[in-house]
Amino acid sequence: NIEIRTGRSEDIQEIMGLIARCVQVMQAGGSDQWDEFYPNRDVIGEDLRKGTLFVAEGEGRILGIVVLDETQDEQYQTINWKQAEGPHLMMHRLAVDPKAQGKGIARKLVAFSEEYGIRGGYSSLRLDTYSKNASALKLYQGLGYDLRGEVNFPGRVASFPVFEKVFQ
Repeated sequence: NIEIRTGRSEDIQEIMGLIARCVQVMQAGGSDQWDEFYPNRDVIGEDLRKGTLFVAEGEGRILGIVVLDETQDEQYQTINWKQAEGPHLMMHRLAVDPKAQGKGIARKLVAFSEEYGIRGGYSSLRLDTYSKNASALKLYQGLGYDLRGEVNFPGRVASFPVFEKVFQ
C-alpha cells in the first residue's frame, strides 16, 4: 500500500540513499543521466525546503520521489508546446528505488502529479527525461504524454526528449 506525502527535511538521508542506488543502476546500464553531482544534497535539500518534493512511502520506507514546481529550464523556450497558456506544472527528478521497481510506483507518482496539477489549476504538465532512459520513455508515452521535441543539457552526451500532457 503506497502513500504519497510531502517530503520532510528528516527524509534527506533516505532520499539520498535512494538516489545513489538509482545512479548506480543508471551508470551500470550505460546512462550518464544522473551522477554524483546531480541531483545532489543541495538540490534535494532545496526541494524539501520549498515543499515541492513528494515521496511515495510503502513497507515503512521511501520507495520513490518526484518534484513538482513551476521552474522551467531555459531550454524549454525552444519547444513548440501544444498548450502555451499557463500556468504550467513541471515534473523533475522522478525516481523509484531500484529495489522497488516494477511495482507501478512510477505510475502512481505520475498519476499523483497529474491530480496535483489539475487541483492546482495548471493547464499542463511538462517534463523531460533522458533519451537513454528507455523505461521512462515507455512510461510517459504509455500514459498519454505528447513528445514535443528535445533539449540538451551541458555535460550530457545524449538529448532529453520533452513531454507534455495538457489538462482539459
